[in-house]
Formats: sequence, structure tokens, C-alpha cells
Amino acid sequence: MQETFRVSITKEWNKSHDKLPPAVQKRASRAAEKMVGNPWSPELHPEKIQKAEKGMHSARVDDDYRIVWKHIKPNNIVLCFVDKHDAAYSRATRTSFTLKEGVVIIRDILEAEPNPEVPAAEFGMFGTVKRDPEVGKLFVGYRDQELLDFGISEEDLPHVRVIDDLDELGNVERLLPPDVFDHLLSIAIGTAHRPVVPDKVLAKSLERYQGGEDMYRFLDTDEFKRALNNELEDWMLFMAPDQREIISRDYAGPARVKGVVGSGKTAVAVHRLRHLARKAFDAEKTVLFLTYGNRLPAITEHLLKRLAGEKAPELAAVECKTIASWCGSFLKQHGQKLNVRSGDKLERAIDHATDKAKQASPKLKMLYKNRSFFKEEIKYAIKGRAISNLEDYLRLDRIGRGTSLNGEERTAMFKIYQDYQRYLSGQNLSDYDDLYLKSLELVESGNIPTQYIAAVIDEMQDLSAAQMRLVRGIIPEGPNDLFMVGDGLQRIYPGGYVLRQLGIDIVGRGELLKQNYRNTHEIFAAAYAMVEHEPYDDFDGEIDEGISPEISIRHGPKPKLHCATTISDEMKWVSSQIKTLKSEHGYRDKDFCFLYRWRNPYQTTLPQNLNSEVGHLTDVTSEPDTYFGANAKHTTFHSAKGLEFKVVFLLGVTDDNIIRSAQKALPGKERDEKIAEERRILYVAMTRARDLLYLTCSDGQPSRFLEDIPDDLIDKT
Repeated sequence: MQETFRVSITKEWNKSHDKLPPAVQKRASRAAEKMVGNPWSPELHPEKIQKAEKGMHSARVDDDYRIVWKHIKPNNIVLCFVDKHDAAYSRATRTSFTLKEGVVIIRDILEAEPNPEVPAAEFGMFGTVKRDPEVGKLFVGYRDQELLDFGISEEDLPHVRVIDDLDELGNVERLLPPDVFDHLLSIAIGTAHRPVVPDKVLAKSLERYQGGEDMYRFLDTDEFKRALNNELEDWMLFMAPDQREIISRDYAGPARVKGVVGSGKTAVAVHRLRHLARKAFDAEKTVLFLTYGNRLPAITEHLLKRLAGEKAPELAAVECKTIASWCGSFLKQHGQKLNVRSGDKLERAIDHATDKAKQASPKLKMLYKNRSFFKEEIKYAIKGRAISNLEDYLRLDRIGRGTSLNGEERTAMFKIYQDYQRYLSGQNLSDYDDLYLKSLELVESGNIPTQYIAAVIDEMQDLSAAQMRLVRGIIPEGPNDLFMVGDGLQRIYPGGYVLRQLGIDIVGRGELLKQNYRNTHEIFAAAYAMVEHEPYDDFDGEIDEGISPEISIRHGPKPKLHCATTISDEMKWVSSQIKTLKSEHGYRDKDFCFLYRWRNPYQTTLPQNLNSEVGHLTDVTSEPDTYFGANAKHTTFHSAKGLEFKVVFLLGVTDDNIIRSAQKALPGKERDEKIAEERRILYVAMTRARDLLYLTCSDGQPSRFLEDIPDDLIDKT
């Protein structure tokens, strides 16, 4: 179909269309599709709606239903709603297009925001007006008998007389018969003052924001057809103006989006990925989507296909991978294949290196730290920063590493690192960090891939300095080259860095999303109270104490905390809650997710105790079906990053289960950093819940972190 008009739909269109009987819904969709080519086609029986604002028209669906739409010259049409004939025309006369902070909004003029300069009317228990009726101005030119002749009763006449303007007319709608109210409305509309926004201004706003918060302006006809077929979820269509503007903005260089949890950062990343992919496809280049966790690439690819359509040409210009999988493929292309291992073999290498150091310096106390210290120092402070010599390590600002090391200790630590590497080489082994370092070495030596034009990095706080240096090296510098999305408060791995020190300058290109959309007000308020004063590094060289969030306007029950005596009792309580939610509230298996800090014992305990309530349980893996499928889900706190579920049960939330004894035994600042890390991990897990959140524990005290949640924000059972 040749595209003649740019089509936008409103949220109200979606709602009204979904409420139609199935047969009418199909006819409405066919009529709407025809409007793209010519909204004035005779078969649509178009009519200009009298007493409505300029540009308001209707199109025929069938004998009973009409589509109400607005023409914004020269070539924009907005589908407002679909309704039965008389109701559609009545609503159309009350519909007004205006601007709010430059964004097009649609308002019902009977539901206008009150003027703060005009005192509100005082209403009694039953909505009666107590003001002096002499102040009423809207029907001042009509005698009482004339109003009574319209069908207004003697009892309701004072309530009509008191009305000053059109904005107050809606206060009496429920008191009057529909035909009487419509007659009064018709009179009022004829004298109402409407704000007039020029079409040129409306069209410019629609283009800039691709619609707005309550509208979506389709990119092409195919996308519009898929929306008519209910293939696109609301989150793909309706986004806040600040989110929408970020998606298509042109940046002179790298840009970074940070924001509170649940503010739509990943959704923005998916939309931005599509926007860049369309440009890359035209330029015969590729956009690279990278993240650390192995769940997100396949899920992002799935969402991108939903957004763009399975046959969208721009999909060929997108590559979604973890940073590890990209490095593995890149090294293989250059004839290098590393024998990457984890677990016992790496621990033996660390033990070998530390034993040698103890023999050389038996009195150096640092050498008797727990194995995990050396493991993390190598991973996050040395390899994570791509440190290749002792001199650089001695100068290193060890951001995120709680324990300070003096010169002698750093010298010994670097020798341990070198011996660790020699041991691995002797065994023909590598750890995962070698993937990144070998790839970085190739890229910085000039072996740069040429197919990429841009990269989108999601959950950037999980990437190390070495990995971010690698990303900078992969993508040629230029406009819109790097688009980074993340939140320092959700950083769950040690370490840190400053972007500008890695050659990534985002000055003037930082975006902030403060509104939480995912969680209910109650869930987010409880979770945020736990980390509100938690300082964290946000990649800019400063220590932040959090963004002041705008909490969701959605409301629901408070999170529940239940402490049982045994794990068996804990499971019984969970089972009873699920049974109630399914039988009384209509939740389905796919709505539930069970999260735990450590797999043992819940990975085996869950199926043994909950199969009768939720059937088959699916472990969320890198396969999209495990996340989008019909089964109940379970996974670890870590693996749930970037995901969301309607109902979340956090299991085993005891102090001992979350903070292990080895962590408690760490000295001073090192222990504090570990505990702060665990607090952030719990915060991330809690905020996976959209509608309902349950926390359970057994055989121990609830986590100390929950003590920071005020009693009025959580229900303890």
C-alpha cells in the first residue's frame, strides 16, 4: 500500500478498539487500514464533525459504529477512538488537541485540570453544590423555565445554575438523563473557548516525539497493520515524551542514559536499537547490541523482532551478543581459540600463585587473605582494568575495592597475578577475562572490525573498564556511535571506572530517566527505602547518593514478608498464596517467578513443593521461551537482572543466606563493600516485581537490609 498519510493512534483508540465485539473490531481495523491511503475515500463515508474543534472527522465502521479522527495538515491523521454513532459524536465535540511542555496531548474538555487561581466548588456528601447559585455563568442567559423545559428537574436545577464554565459541566453529568446532558453540552460547546494550536505546531511535535505519552506515530504502514492485529504491546507504542525523544535524537558522539530502576531504560535501548538499525541497513553496516548477562541478548532480539516485525529489513543490520560471546567469535576469526575454564582449575592456579608468594614473603599479612580476595583482585582490579605492568598497578585507583594495599602489598599481588597467568598458560587454560584482554589487544593493535557503525550497550554498569575500552575500540568514533544504558545503583559486581578516562566523553550527551513505571508505588517505595542513602560510583568520578525518583502512580498491595520456622513451612505458605492468587485474582502460571540468592536449596526444593500449584517450573536461561513462555519461572537474583514479572517471590531472604559467613569475616572496608554489594543485589531482585512482591525466609533472621524499610511500607505476616 502506498503511504500517503502518517498515522498516529491514541491510548484511547486502543482501549475503545479492544472493547468492541470481535466482528466490529475486524471491521474497525479494516476501515482504519483504508484510511492510510485516503481517509476521505467515499466508502468510509467521512463526515466533518460539527461543533468539534477544527480537523475533527468521523469514518464509518458499520451502521452503528464510527471512528473519530483528526486531520493535522498536511498529511497527519490521528485515530482518537471508535464508538457507537451518537456517543462517538458527543465525545468528539468534547475532544481537544493541545500542547503540554511541547508535547501533543488529547484532553476531554469536561475533564480539564482545575485552574489553581479559581477556588474549587464545595461539594457535599452527595455532590450537591454549596456555593451561592448567583455566581453561575454558563447558563446565565437562560431562564429557569427554559432549563426545566430541557428536562432538568426542579431538584437538579440549582446544581446546573451554579456552573460557571464548561470545565464544571461534567460535575452534573451523573445527575441528568443522557439526552438532557447532551443538550446542555451542545449549548455549552457552542459558546466554549477552545485553545487553538496551529496544525504546523502539532505536526512538528508529533514528528519530534513520534507521538507522545498518549499517542504513537507509526513509522510505516506495516507497523500500523501489526498494531491493528494486536501484535504490538502498549509498552512498544506508548512511551513518555522524554523516553520517546531519546530514541530518535541525533548525538554528536557517545550518549549515556541513566535512570532509576523500572524507568524503561531497556525499552529505550530496544527502540534506539531499531532506530539505529534502520540507518545502518541503509548504509550497509551493522549495529552491535552488547551486554554482560547471557539472558538479555536473546530476549532483546526477540523484543526487537516484535517491535520491528519478523520480516523487517533492518533486523539484518543488528547483532545481539554478550561481550563474552562476541570476543569468542572475534578471536576465532583471527585464528585464536582459548580453552576457557572456570571453577576448580582456576582456584588451583590462585592457590599455586599465593603459596609461592607466601614462601617468598612469609610475614606479609596480606598473603593470608581468603582466596576470594585474590580471585577478585585479579578479575576486577587487574584484568578488569587491563593492567599489564607493575607500574600501572602501583598507580591504580582501585575504585570499588574496599581494602587498600600499600606498595609492598601491590608488588606481591602483581607477582601473584603473573604466577597465576603462567600456571594457566602451562595448563593451556584461560579464564573469561582473557577473552576480553586478547580481543582488546587485537583491536588496539589495528585489527578493528569494519562492519559496525554503532553499538548499544545495555546494563553498562556490569561491564569492566577493559570491556568498555574494547567497545570503544570496536566502534569507529562519530555521531551516534555509542549508546550506553545503565544505573550505577544496580551495579552488582565489584570494580568501577570513569568513562572519560577510557576515551568515552559524554559531556552534554547524558540523559536521565527519573520516573519509575514498572513497579507499583508500594513495591518501589519499599525497595528504594532500603538503598536510598547507599552511596555508589556512577562512572563519572563522583560518588552519588542516588537520583530522587518519581515513584509510579500505579498502586497495589504492600510487599509481604513471611518468616517460617522450616523450609517446608516456607514452601507451604508460598503454595497457599499462589492458590489464592490464581483462584481469586485470576493470575496464571506465567505470571509467577521465584527468585533466590543461591541455587541451593531452592532449585530442587521448589519443584518438589509447588508442582501441584503451578505445574511445570522453568529455569530462566538464555532461551527466550523460558522467559516468555506459559510456565512459572525461577532463577537467581543475578540472572533476573533486566527482567520483570507480575508476581515475584523472593525466597530465603535471611541474613545468613544473603550474607555468607566468609563475607562477614572480611576485614573493615572490604566487608563493607561486600555487604553494600549484597544490598544492591537484593534491591535489584525486589524491583523485578511489577504488581505483587512476597519475601519469605526460614531457619534464620530476616535480612538486616529489610530493617531499613519502614514498618508502614511492608506487611509482616
